Order: sequence, then C-alpha cells, then structure tokens
Amino acid sequence: MKPEVCSNSISVLDNVEAIRMIDKGNMGLMISSFPTLLKEAVTLSRNLALPREYRNIKEVVICGMGGSAIGGELFKDLSQSIIPLRVSVIRDYDLPRHVDESSLVVAVSYSGNTEETLESFKQAYERGSRMIAIASNGLLEKACSKLKIPFLGVPSGYTPRSALPLLFIPLLKVAEEIGFPLVGEGELAKAHRLVEEYNYKLTPENPLSRNPAKQLAARLNEKLPIIYSMGHLKSVALRYKDQINENAKMRAMCDQLPEANHNEVEAWEKIDFKELLHVVFIDSRFKNPYLAESINQLISAIEKEGVGLSMVKPLGETMLEEMLSAIILGDWVSYYLAILRGVDPAPVRLISDLKKKHDEKTRYSEKFEEWLGKSAKSN
Repeated sequence: MKPEVCSNSISVLDNVEAIRMIDKGNMGLMISSFPTLLKEAVTLSRNLALPREYRNIKEVVICGMGGSAIGGELFKDLSQSIIPLRVSVIRDYDLPRHVDESSLVVAVSYSGNTEETLESFKQAYERGSRMIAIASNGLLEKACSKLKIPFLGVPSGYTPRSALPLLFIPLLKVAEEIGFPLVGEGELAKAHRLVEEYNYKLTPENPLSRNPAKQLAARLNEKLPIIYSMGHLKSVALRYKDQINENAKMRAMCDQLPEANHNEVEAWEKIDFKELLHVVFIDSRFKNPYLAESINQLISAIEKEGVGLSMVKPLGETMLEEMLSAIILGDWVSYYLAILRGVDPAPVRLISDLKKKHDEKTRYSEKFEEWLGKSAKSN
C-alpha cells in the first residue's frame, strides 16, 4: 500500500546519511540485530536445565517491567491455546495471593536491577515458589548465585526493548523444561529465516516505494496511532504502542478485539479530531471466524467517518511466525517515525530521570542486598 501523505519531510526516509545523523544512539543497528539475537537466544536456551520438581506446578508467573515484560506477554498469548497451565504476567511490586510453593515464578529483568521485579523475586522466594531468573547481570544474577536459583544470563549492551528475542525465546525453553513444549527447534529455525529475510526488506537501504515499514510510518506521521489486534497477537499491539512511545517519543493507543466491539466501538460514532487519527489493524490468519465479521463491521464504521486506516497482515504460517514478523515491522515503523520527528530513538531520558530520582529516595537496591545477605545465611 502506498503512503497517503506526500511531504518533503518524508523524503528523509530514503536518505541513509540523514537517518544516521538523527540516530546517534544506533537504534537502527539494534533493531536490525533482531534476527541475530533470535538465533543467539535459541543457542543460549539450550543451556537451560530446570530441576525435575519444576514439572509439578500449577501455574507460570512471569515478573517484569517495560521492555523486559513484553516477552512474557508474548509467551502468555502464544501459550493460551496450547498448554493447560495458567500463565500470568505481573508488572508490579506485589505478587497475587495465589502465587505459592506450587507456582513457577520467572523473574525477567534485562538489567537485573529492576526494582519491581526484584521485589516480586523476593516475595516469591519467601513463599517457597519454584524460581528462575533471566537477566544480563545485576542484582538478579547475584541473588540467584547466592540462593542457588536457576539463572539464564543473556548478553548485555542492548536496550531492554531491543533485547526482546533474548528475553522471549528462553521462555519457550522454560515451557519445554516443565513438560509443555510450545515450539520445536525446526519451527524456530523456520521463523528465524522468515524474520531475517523480512528484516532485510525493512532496513533504511530499501526505499520507501518498496519498504512496508517506511510506508506505514509515513501514514502515521503527525497522527495518533490507534492499534487493534486479536488472539495471540494482542501483545503485539501493545509492543507497537510501547515502541512508538519509546522510540518515536509520541503517543499511541492500543486495544484488543473482540473486546473493543463491546465498548470502544461507540467512540467511532462521534469522532473528534478525526483528521489526527490513524487506525492500524494487526490481522491474523488464526482469528476466530466469528471475529472476522466483527472486524469488517468495525472497519466499515471507521472508514465511514473518513479516518485513515492501515491493515498489517503478518507473514508466516504459524502463530510464532506471525508474532515475530509483525514485531519486526512495528519496530522499524517506530524507528522511522522517530526519524520523521527528528528525534534520536535510543535515549529514554524521562524514564532514566524518573528511575534515578526514585532510587535516590527509596535506596531500594541497598535494602534488597541487605535482605539477600540475611536470606543467603539462612539458606
């Protein structure tokens, strides 16, 4: 689909040198590394071995925040139609009351120092839960070493959001280790090849005329993106929103179907600022047939109001391939939106400032280390 907007500013997307000047933090390099990290994550995951008693659990609880949590959301969506265990993602300090010694708690923090995740980790340990942690280093690695908890270390040097493959793929191995394999090595290899080929088509060297990511970014430029998805791709819509927030430093909204047809659809009857909106549907070949008709009706209502609309049709023949191909497209879209806005996509200054000020007030890491010392002695 050709971009609906034509502006001199759009031409920057085909100026590789201008893109490099804006992208001082090399986010483009990190995004283009997605296929490489995917392959590396598969190799790393082979080293993961969990005790046999981990198979006797009632649920999997994944704790994480921000870019470290989205892998858990993907895992949850992918697992729902395949394995009988309850899977939940906790983006908070406190664990739900149902988490106990028969729960498997997976703490995921790319830095290993995320305060909320460390607190959840602490509570899981005190409740006697089976545990594993995934991080590049930090206090999580230190805690696992002292408390003799399984730990999977991943390479450092990326932003948490660009390290997604390193934080998602190991969760598939966790499922296999507890007796619920989701994806075989053959399917992973096939998904990797698909993403590698697709990623090449989305890089800055490929012009707007044949680059789907640049085209979608051009349509979303100076708009408020509203992203809808469904089924196993619900978390992908959230990924789009988060990536647009962090990379392009702009607002975006997301919702899921069919739920949106029971509330948000009413907002399309009387639309304010319709010229500022653009809707993105992330479609799936695996959607419920009844949902297909609901989507058609919603699309008709939106188009009737004259609001811009784009349909993303993920590549691939499996749920995993759809997820990964849709994600790499969305990551590049957020990158090109940053370029169009003239902002370096890598830094997240507000997030960093908030964390720094919070740490100065709470001194949480010191308190966690104190707890760890006492727990290790009594272990």
